[in-house]
Amino acid sequence: MDIERASPIPWDTDSQKKDVQLRVTPSELKFLNTVAGKVYRLPVTVHNLGRWNQKIRFQEPIKPQFKLILTNLDKALASGLHMTAMVEYHPDKDENTFDQLHISIGNKVIEVPLIGMIPSCELEVASLVDFGTLVANSKVYFKEIRIINHGKAPGIFKTDYQGQLPILMSPASGVVEAKSSMILRVNFCADQPRIVNEVAKVSLQGRPDIHFSIKAHVVEQIIELFNMNSDKKLECIRFGSVFFGTSKIEQAVLYNNSPESINWVAIIQDDSVGEEMGTNIRQRTDAALNNLTYLNKIKNIDITNFIFCVPNEGTLLPYQKVIITFCFSPKLVTDGKKDIDPSHRQDYAVFLRFESVGSKDGFLRDDNYKTIKSDQFQKVELALTGSGLPVLLHFDPGKVLNFKPCFVGERSDILCIVQNRSKSLPVTYRFQKTAHFKIDPEKGKIHEGCIQNVMCSFIPHQIGKFKVKQVIDIIGPVADENLQSSSMKPFYHIYLEFNSICKPFTKKVVMKINPGISPLITNPIGHFVVSDLENYKVQAPVAMLQSAMTHIHDHRTNEESMKDALIAFPNDRAASIRSEDNRKHFRTIFTKIPRHTYVDPDFAYTDFEKLEKKAHQNYYDNYIKYLRSVRLQKEEERKCIYSYNYTDIGIEPASGLKSPSLSEVEIEESQSSAECLIKANQLLSTKKIASKEMESLERKVLEELKAYPSTLHEKHDCSLILTPKQIHQVIVGPSVLNFGDVSVNSTNTHLLHVINMLPMYILIKLDTNLEELQKTKQLSYVIPPTSNTYISMIFESPTTGKFWKSFTFTVNSVPGGHILVMANIMPVTLELSLQELVLRPQSFLMKTCFRGTVRLYNRQNRSAQFGWQPVNTIKGMAFSIRPATGTVEAYSSLECEVMWQPSFNSPEKGDFILNVSEGNTLTLKCVAHVIISFEYFYL
Repeated sequence: MDIERASPIPWDTDSQKKDVQLRVTPSELKFLNTVAGKVYRLPVTVHNLGRWNQKIRFQEPIKPQFKLILTNLDKALASGLHMTAMVEYHPDKDENTFDQLHISIGNKVIEVPLIGMIPSCELEVASLVDFGTLVANSKVYFKEIRIINHGKAPGIFKTDYQGQLPILMSPASGVVEAKSSMILRVNFCADQPRIVNEVAKVSLQGRPDIHFSIKAHVVEQIIELFNMNSDKKLECIRFGSVFFGTSKIEQAVLYNNSPESINWVAIIQDDSVGEEMGTNIRQRTDAALNNLTYLNKIKNIDITNFIFCVPNEGTLLPYQKVIITFCFSPKLVTDGKKDIDPSHRQDYAVFLRFESVGSKDGFLRDDNYKTIKSDQFQKVELALTGSGLPVLLHFDPGKVLNFKPCFVGERSDILCIVQNRSKSLPVTYRFQKTAHFKIDPEKGKIHEGCIQNVMCSFIPHQIGKFKVKQVIDIIGPVADENLQSSSMKPFYHIYLEFNSICKPFTKKVVMKINPGISPLITNPIGHFVVSDLENYKVQAPVAMLQSAMTHIHDHRTNEESMKDALIAFPNDRAASIRSEDNRKHFRTIFTKIPRHTYVDPDFAYTDFEKLEKKAHQNYYDNYIKYLRSVRLQKEEERKCIYSYNYTDIGIEPASGLKSPSLSEVEIEESQSSAECLIKANQLLSTKKIASKEMESLERKVLEELKAYPSTLHEKHDCSLILTPKQIHQVIVGPSVLNFGDVSVNSTNTHLLHVINMLPMYILIKLDTNLEELQKTKQLSYVIPPTSNTYISMIFESPTTGKFWKSFTFTVNSVPGGHILVMANIMPVTLELSLQELVLRPQSFLMKTCFRGTVRLYNRQNRSAQFGWQPVNTIKGMAFSIRPATGTVEAYSSLECEVMWQPSFNSPEKGDFILNVSEGNTLTLKCVAHVIISFEYFYL
């Protein structure tokens, strides 16, 4: 502080007093987190902002804990300069201290507050909790916010929400340590669509109450169907009329209009009101009643074999769309009649439902838990209508055509008139090619109710009697294997019968028979046939076979050439260039000399090729012999099965001995799980699901279930990844476990029903980390095929208040849904039958006892321990009660007796305090009703 450099301008002038511009920093001195016995210092600075020098006077603080460290309380401060003084704080005890430091300039006084604060908490919490957009599926969502303590002392907080929505904050109160934080969890159950804008209060120590907002936008989990070419919602698909055996394909868009992923499945409602299953709506009532057997036969058909939906299961991400293909392929159901007529028309009107996969309460039972609507999963229903028509083609003059007999090269024609008697659909036909017959036109299209002239011609190419079935292919759109597209294929066949005869004609043989070298037949087509062939059966007129008997042309004798020699025809020279076989020898017919054979070296086999060819031939010869030997050996073994037995006990085969019946476990292990599963493209139906559920309910598992699979069969089944269609056939419910009003620290049990409709083992895991459910003995179960069981869920909570939490479960490690757990946890409470007990005498004697009873009621599910405490007054206590301590069992009551013994100084009034362990406290007032009789004094 430099005040020696002051200006020589005189002090205390009038101009100087008018221009006073001082600033003190800081505006207050706050000593924070102080501890008794220590010394704390803070500076205070005075700035002269005016044009004149000023005289400043400091005044000592009043309280002794504050001390101003300054040698002289009067100071001069030049213009534009500043000075600093130190203030010491000496706390003598742990409490907040307040004082002021006064700085005066003439008549003007500046006050600087002095504050000494002990260590305190500085709590801070966010003012907004926003859940965003949620789906109304009765799931409990939570947000975590932090309560931060910036101070050096622990701070207490308390939460309070007075609204009516399912919002819980935990913990409701607590202590945040110094320089730390605590998580405050806000739970919200999205039970129904609404816009949430609630306000909750948080009381923080040392600060005013904070009101923070809880916001959420709860929407329904909506599944919507739209047309392919527009944004209009689809409610009905009309396939129209199609022929039996053909297919009609339509497409739609399935849309997940929600912010959460969804597993969905399509189900045919084949038991709903208003459906039509193959009914001929155009048929008269009396005609239909005449054929009730046929109507019952149609009613029992499986509609999932006619109507397909691809895909019929899957997963949709938030706001995702997927194209769904619907295929209608009706099949003809006959009534035993030979001819198909228009009465075989079948009209269908069914309903298809798309719904999400999750926890449910079963298909055969209603929801008994009305606290929260458990079935919140949205569904969309689609109507499907279509008609199946038979192919009605009429042929004039009929289906049997008899052509006039004719010769080869000639033709016989018949005009056939084909009429399409269907009034709804055209018919596209095609005649298959048949030998000796010709159709004109071979293919064409006959519009509804029209006719087509078809010329059928018989053009034989060989003699004989012809009886042919002419096949007519009826062509239409047939669904491909993927059921998402169709192609034009034959789907129906009509057979016509063609009958005719081709007559032969003969001509005389011009050539004479020459027994020398003439062949048996002299022409390739057989027009000239040897008429006296029977005379030449002993010696056929072939020179090759009889040349060995002739010797007239022998030129010289060659014995070697005669051995094992084959005779060649005279016209065989053209083939003499072929590869020669060394094992065969040829000679001429008459001269009997070896025939000259020319071997072209370019085509002849080498020695190695000959050996290779021979080895190849031997290999296959041996292979065929081996197969024959194996076949003969198996035949011999098959013959010996019933003829020989090592343990022959004298029982003849097929004598009536029956094999033992298999147990259920052996049947389950023998059957393959894959054989019983529904095909990928086949829809689920409500009848099938209800039937499977009934079958599963009849088989209840009573023994203790395994926690993990042990056998190979169980491990194989439990390792399979299930599809949404399969998970939909596993019921885990109820979806809401409502324990109702329960006592704190009481053990409560609720049964969770599990139904496995699949023909395989499944592994159910309850993914719960709730402390209130930790006493549940087992959290994973292996459920046998087609069975049901109950799982005991044990709930116990150490804190009072409302409880809303949910947990998820998996089926073969695939998420299957969630379960909501609800409870209203109440403290242990006993009720008194009356608040004031009047005791009356039990006899007419003056020294008799006064008695009365009061009953304690325990309306909760936990036993309550109690104790009576008398309230002593100046006059004493003349009342007694028994039992003084005891236990009232759950949902029961206990009667206590109060007695008053009359005496000279006995007070006629008294109180008892009922103390319930971990519960409430009640007061019982007792009054003795004393009646003084005058007859007593006379006596």
